[in-house]
Amino acid sequence: MCKKDETAGAPSRTDPRLFDAHCHLGWFADPVAAARDGAAAGLSALAVTVSPGEYLALRGRLAGERNVALAAGLHPWWVRDARDADELVALLPGVRHVGEVGLDAAPRRVATWEAQLACFERICEACARTSDPDAPKVVSVHAVRSAGAALDALERTGAAGSCRCVLHWFSGSSDELWRAVRLGCWFSLGERALATRRGREYARVLPAGRILAETDLPEAEGSPATARDVISSLERAVAGIASARGASPDETRALVARNAERLLG
Repeated sequence: MCKKDETAGAPSRTDPRLFDAHCHLGWFADPVAAARDGAAAGLSALAVTVSPGEYLALRGRLAGERNVALAAGLHPWWVRDARDADELVALLPGVRHVGEVGLDAAPRRVATWEAQLACFERICEACARTSDPDAPKVVSVHAVRSAGAALDALERTGAAGSCRCVLHWFSGSSDELWRAVRLGCWFSLGERALATRRGREYARVLPAGRILAETDLPEAEGSPATARDVISSLERAVAGIASARGASPDETRALVARNAERLLG
């Protein structure tokens, strides 16, 4: 599905039956087995990481898995200090896929808000500076109660224009949604987002070419979950998107596969 990353395995250019735009492959008890089982079932994925350390630990292990695009990330929950971005920023010149990065303004994260802002700004600036126009960086963005601030950073640094920014599980306001659309953002929707009225309405109104399906699975490190669990969750997400848009699951599955090809290609 995309050109081979210099530092990680990347999907082949065959169309997948399903594509997971946001999963935590490193949290499976056996990430390599999960990737290979997924490949056998026609599943490709953008596998995000929560820290540069997790990315570096997985990079070699997954280098040969052509159905996986491994992303280097710094999840806002893992941020404690503005200097926490140093390691990820140093990696970004050689990395095409970036995530999970972003901001979280939930009450229990308020103590690190200023550090999160500083880190995300630096990451966005580095992504914009090192993105290749012929193969733009793909950036998976977490924005909980902070969509406006995240969009400000993406716009201010130029990352919104030079990278392909995917808003994971977007839950901002309608005004923020359309601002993100105007900035060129993509949106990955999972079954939990689609269980809400807002999620279904956003699935209905978003431009067809910006919609992706995701799972955000598994939920914890060392999970015994399998590739089959990912596929089942994606099928439910596809069905939810299809229902919201008045389309068939087959049409929607083909749509998100085409969108994934464009995103990573």
